[in-house]
Amino acid sequence: AARSGWLTSTTRGGQSWLAHSTLLTGLRIASDGRYRALVASPRRTLLGLAREAGWHTAAVVPAITLTWRESGYFGYDTILAAADLGYRGKPFNWVTMPDQFTLAAFERRLLDPHPRNPVFAEIALISSHAPWTPIPPVLPWESLGDGAVFDPFATAGDAPEVVWRDPDRVREQFRLSLVYSLTVVGEFAARRAATPPLMIVLGDHQPTGFVAQGYGDDDVPVHVIGPPDLVARFADWGWTPGLVPAPATPAMPMEDFRDRLLTTFGPQAARQAAAAGPEIRARAEPLPAPAQY
Repeated sequence: AARSGWLTSTTRGGQSWLAHSTLLTGLRIASDGRYRALVASPRRTLLGLAREAGWHTAAVVPAITLTWRESGYFGYDTILAAADLGYRGKPFNWVTMPDQFTLAAFERRLLDPHPRNPVFAEIALISSHAPWTPIPPVLPWESLGDGAVFDPFATAGDAPEVVWRDPDRVREQFRLSLVYSLTVVGEFAARRAATPPLMIVLGDHQPTGFVAQGYGDDDVPVHVIGPPDLVARFADWGWTPGLVPAPATPAMPMEDFRDRLLTTFGPQAARQAAAAGPEIRARAEPLPAPAQY
């Protein structure tokens, strides 16, 4: 089951950490000054609250290649940065590894081991990040190994300095990168169909102006994918059934997401679901998250 809507981001064309922190804290973070004040504050994040509720919290961040000084603020039990994911293939220009490999490493490192606590993970995929060339293919998941299988594709096609001479070509590469990332996410969801997680998939911000071309807002799509009984809890959010949000669906400010999710899945919502009967009670734990089993 799936529902889709729109969130209004606090940034555009870059500074993705402003959008990430807005989503996780429920505060509008639209400048580096606000961000620095946030990470020095006692404000609790979604990850921190999930950890207090007994979830194993994780950040899967293939773009992180240096020390991430403020990571301690967010409440992660585990951080899997680029060096921790086991990728031995070539980078795709700025993109350290394809999204498919990132999700396979997440599956291998955090989902497959048992016994374990339920997992609440923030996964920052990067194949749809500029320069959008080259676009990796989707390969058989069992063939990924250490990622060296991607090497022939990492140097294929024109270099960014060639592609970026033509704005129309840049826009097309951006579109193709989104197709790739969403295809990989869909295949990952299908791989976990036996024990489906609740996945919340969203864009963090619009691309820069000449790529967005003509869009005057900062809205980004958001998709909820997972077990029907969990997705059904989003019915009163006004989001569209399926994977394509209706253009007329009102956008939610990104800073409203945290508290709305807590209201929908917090202890009171869990008690109400448990009272509905045993079929729902089995999935009534507080704070269902992107990888709940």
